[in-house]
Formats: sequence, C-alpha cells, structure tokens
Amino acid sequence: MKNDAPDNINQEIELSIPFKRKRWWRINQKLLYGLGHMYNDLCAAMWFSYMMLFFQAVLEMRAVVAGAMLLLGQVVDALATPIVGVLADKYSTKKFWHLMGCILVSITFPLLFIRCWNCWPKENFEYLMWWMPVYYAVLITFFQIGWAIVQISHLAIIPSITDNLEIRSELTSIRYMASVISSLAVYFITWIVLRATNYSTFIRPTDDYKFRDVSLIITSIGIMSFVTFHIFFKSKPHKIPRENGHIGESAEIEPLQFSTKSKIIHFLQMPLLYQTSCLYVFSRLYWALSLVYVPLFLEERLSVNPSEGSELVASVPLVLYLSSLFFSFLLKSNIKRIGKQVAYFIGSFLSLISCLWIALAISPEADVAQIYLVATLIGAGSSITLVSSLCVTADLIGPHSHQGAMIYSIVTFADKLVTGIAVVAIENYKCDDALSCPQYYRGVLTYACGGSAALGILSLSITILGSKGNISKPQT
Repeated sequence: MKNDAPDNINQEIELSIPFKRKRWWRINQKLLYGLGHMYNDLCAAMWFSYMMLFFQAVLEMRAVVAGAMLLLGQVVDALATPIVGVLADKYSTKKFWHLMGCILVSITFPLLFIRCWNCWPKENFEYLMWWMPVYYAVLITFFQIGWAIVQISHLAIIPSITDNLEIRSELTSIRYMASVISSLAVYFITWIVLRATNYSTFIRPTDDYKFRDVSLIITSIGIMSFVTFHIFFKSKPHKIPRENGHIGESAEIEPLQFSTKSKIIHFLQMPLLYQTSCLYVFSRLYWALSLVYVPLFLEERLSVNPSEGSELVASVPLVLYLSSLFFSFLLKSNIKRIGKQVAYFIGSFLSLISCLWIALAISPEADVAQIYLVATLIGAGSSITLVSSLCVTADLIGPHSHQGAMIYSIVTFADKLVTGIAVVAIENYKCDDALSCPQYYRGVLTYACGGSAALGILSLSITILGSKGNISKPQT
C-alpha cells in the first residue's frame, strides 16, 4: 500500500515558506551553496587535466605507472564514497563532514604537484622506481578520501534542505556553474603562469616550479571559498507540519516517518537506480577523459607544431570551460521546459559530434582554430549531460533526504572506478616510443570519448523504455 504523505507534505512545505525567506534564499544562499564545492572543483580540474602531464612530462614517470596513479586515486575515491555516504547519513551533520574533508584536501593537494625530495629520475633511477610511486600513492590516497567526503556531503545538502524539485534543479545547475568557474580559474591561472615564466615549447622536468606555483595559488583560493561557505551558509532544513499541527524541522521528523519504512535496500532493488547511475557514469567518463587527454593530445601536437607554444595546454581547456559555462547558464533557464532526458540526449549528441570532428578533421597539420571549435563542442556536451544526470538523481531521491548521501554515493561509485580503469587501460596500450604512435591521444579522444557519449545515448534509451519517462517513487 502506498503512502501519499510525502506528496501532501511537499504541498504544505511550499505553502508554509514565507515570501521573504524564499527571496532571501534565492539571492544569497544558493550562491553560497555553490562556493561549498569550489575547492573540490579546483582540485578536480587540476587533477584530471594536469596530473598525468605532470607525472609523465615533469617527473618522467612511465605512462603505465602514471595511469596506475590515477587509477589508484579513482579506486580509493570509489571505495571511500559509499562509506562516507553511510557515515554522513548516520553521524553528525553534512556541514561537519564537509569541513573535515576540506581540511584533508588542503593538507594533501598542494604536495601532489610539488616534486618529492630527491626525485630527479636521471640521477637516482633505481631508487625512484619504488620511492616516487609510494610517495605519491600515499598522498593520492588521503587526498581522494578527503575529496570524496566533500563531494558526497555537499551533494547530500541539496535534498536535505528542500523538497522542491525546481529548486533542486536550480541548485544542481548552480553547483555545476561553480564547477565550471573553478575550472576556468585553473586554466586561466595555468595560462598566466606558463606565459609569465620562462617560455618553453614543451613541458619539461625543469618546469616543475610552474606546477607548484599553480597548485599553491589554487589552494589559497580553495581555502577562502570553503571558509566563506562555512561561515555564511545556513543549511536550515525546510519546516513541515507535525501531526499536532505545529511546525517542526524536517530533519527532526524524517527518521520517524521514513527510517522504518523506506530502507536503502529498496533503492538497491530499483532498476531506475542503475539506469540513473549509467547516465551519470557515462557523462562523467566523457568529461573526465576529455580533461585528462586534451592536454596530452595538445602536447602530442606540439611535437609537430612547436611554434604554437606550451601555453596551448591551458588556452584550449580555457575555451572548453567558457563554452561549458555558457551552456550551463543556458540550460539553467531551459531545463524545466525541455526536460532532463531531452537535455541529456542533446548533450550526448553534441559530445559525439565533437569526437567525430576530431577523427575526421583534426590532423596534426589542422588549423588551431578547429581545435578551439571542437573544445567548444566538448564543453557544451559535457555541461549539459552532467547537469541533467545530476537532476535526474535528485529526482530519484525525492523526499528521502535522510538517505541522500547514500544514494549519491551509489550513483557516483561506478563513475570513479570506471574512469580509473579506463585511464590505466589507455595508458597500458600506449607504445613506449612516441614515434610509433604519434597520434595516439587523438585516437583516445575519438574512440574512448566517443564511446562514452554513445553509451550515454544507449543508457538514456533504455531508461526511457524502462520507465516510460516517469521517475517512480519508492513505496513506503
């Protein structure tokens, strides 16, 4: 037998919110909410875009070892995510977990882009065969645990403070726009540092101080953003009427209403949960592989066109994220009208076109203007699919905000694991001699990213056929 109480509660919530409070929330708190994940977004942009480049070009790690480092980070993140989801729902507040994660990230992230002590490969090669991987593996482990804590706790704040699906979608869009702005900041800072320091046509081991400076600047900005979030953001849950007619906090009564009736095992039995996870996984996979391999593709291109300069590895991702920012703004005001599933299909289609363009037209001799146009398409496709997939996830949670962290952890678990496995597989098949496969990373952007976009479209089709376009609510 279905319980219609959540629907009635939603209606009463909307009627009980005073106009002044709603207006104050819209003006200030949504923007402050976006600041809460900015540090994670800064780190993610640096991690996916420049970690592999730093390990291979600066530290001179073998490609397969560098890939293994990224896989380690993704595996740790994937394993930490469900654990964090359970603990964050059960103990303390989401903001407390968020603060702990930010502190851990602040301690470990800057060290990832600073050369470890006595780590010059040509001088101590045998020693570094074990020391360098162990050193960075420990840092990566603690960094990814902190990153997972921040991500899950910040996502779980959305369903815990509002039942309004329109506001949830808007918060998700703002969160993504904050992510885009953070990534733009990373690429802009990197571009300035590369231009302002000693000019070079390639990234070399002597460029280690450039990555150090960028990471320290990013850390300073990240610390300011999460401190501002914790001082000014008020994660007040919406108020709902109790049985005796008095108004109470939803956080206080949710366990009484739902804890015994709505179990996480019920979500695990829902096909829609796994369909939603696939939408999110393939959108994130496309985004992550683009971030990782666009800089490496550009560095590969510089071997043919060295006159373009090493700052190309910053300017092209900068254009990519400017496009992403524009389309996230566009989607924010239109997603309700066009629908989340239609938006996801449009984003996946744009992503697929960008990969086909790379395959058919972006040769090593192609004009650089084409690369910027392709970057624009990549940014548009990734922003649309990510935002729409997160909105679908928020709808899946519905009124069960007390289980929000756990559900987000389930949805994001496969994403971390699949991305890491994909990267290490790609690096494992890379030939040791660059002359033997001069356009290897062009092929990666074509087939790996294109495959992710195609699988996203396939998953969407299965979701539509399985649910007939309706997000069902779990029975309670």
